[in-house]
Amino acid sequence: MVPHYAPTPNAVCAGSSLRSCPPFGFANPAPKPTVVTDGRQVDLEEALGTYKRNQLNEIKLNRLIGQRLCLKRQERGLSLPQLGKRVARSGQQIQKYETGHDAVKAAVLFQLADALNTPLLWFYEGLV
Repeated sequence: MVPHYAPTPNAVCAGSSLRSCPPFGFANPAPKPTVVTDGRQVDLEEALGTYKRNQLNEIKLNRLIGQRLCLKRQERGLSLPQLGKRVARSGQQIQKYETGHDAVKAAVLFQLADALNTPLLWFYEGLV
């Protein structure tokens, strides 16, 4: 926090010529960063608004992994709750993974691959 008696960067150059201003552009205040209050981590680019995720590719990836998960679960003859119990998730959460509604985290995908007795890379086949 800046003490109330400290001069603001704009006050340093107020009423003076451009040549007498200190270097590094103190005359122009820096843009205010976006404040994230929901507790998630953000990249610098995301906070400044210069980076946008490619949501279409993320959705396609989530759906592909979900379809492969559903195929392997049915192949093994497991219900949603049965598979969920093996990986400490609810059947409803497994259904969200299968429909591509929720992204499967790497650690959970590893547990799912282990529970279904399949290689981890099998979920990514057909991606390229």
